[in-house]
Amino acid sequence: MPISLFKVEDSLTRVRAGLESRARRIEGRVGSELASHIGRPGKMLRSRFALLLSGALGVDQEKAEGVARAMELVHNASLLHDDCVDEADLRRGHATPNKIFGTTVGLLLGDLAFSQGLEEAIDISPNAPKLLVTTVREMTVGELQEEFLKGSTAVTVEAYMGVAARKTGALFEWGGAVLSELSPFPHEQSDPPRLACAAGILLQIVDDIHDYTLTERVSGKDEGQDLANRKLTLPCIYAVQDPAARADFLALWNEAKPDAAKIAKLLKDRGHIQKTREKGREIVDSMQAMIKKLPCRAEAAELGFFVEVMAKREF
Repeated sequence: MPISLFKVEDSLTRVRAGLESRARRIEGRVGSELASHIGRPGKMLRSRFALLLSGALGVDQEKAEGVARAMELVHNASLLHDDCVDEADLRRGHATPNKIFGTTVGLLLGDLAFSQGLEEAIDISPNAPKLLVTTVREMTVGELQEEFLKGSTAVTVEAYMGVAARKTGALFEWGGAVLSELSPFPHEQSDPPRLACAAGILLQIVDDIHDYTLTERVSGKDEGQDLANRKLTLPCIYAVQDPAARADFLALWNEAKPDAAKIAKLLKDRGHIQKTREKGREIVDSMQAMIKKLPCRAEAAELGFFVEVMAKREF
């Protein structure tokens, strides 16, 4: 039966339990400490989005929870790899595996998490694992594109959006495409994957704002991580494109050790944080237009409310 408006929390509990169960299955082979990193959930925004979208599409509850688990596992795989690439010490308030055990272990744990996500996809539908392989390819291309753009101050908004669509949006898009196929109700088949990809881009934009507005205690990860890795995110792109702020921003950016607090103040004072929020608002409006066309109206309204929460979150 499909997930009703009031059963999303129950489904999330089962998704968490499923992730813990997967960790327990491999504890005997790699140890409990390593296994715990495979399916450890974070804010579970991807799961909640997938479950709410499944409700708006009338998708079977068990299948929807499988989609959510697969998304969490593949997302964890990408984070484990990202933390190795970025040499990050902190994730979700905990020391990263690469910090504790070294880069090689961190990368291998990411591979293991992906294999677990693929197993989940196999149980969903014949097409789900095929689409997931394509999705991981797109995520990797996005990561490579971002890597080659590190240190550049010539990044355009269009290039940024393209990277975000692959790096973050592709996994959401996979969930939307699979749920669209599983829906028993007539609807525009292309809308759920487009809607879901937009949710991923929105999530990236909000995270980029948080890199300059939230403390490490609140965000659970290293402060100024994007700046430390020389990533020109959307607020900074707007600063570079602003004739009145460009010189001041570049002077701070090009310092031997850029001061994140000074850059954050410039981005806020010159309106670039606000402009980034406005871009996020544009995406939300486009998403709401698609949400209104989904077949299960009450559940679609709940999804629309959650999208607003995603855009305004401070966590």
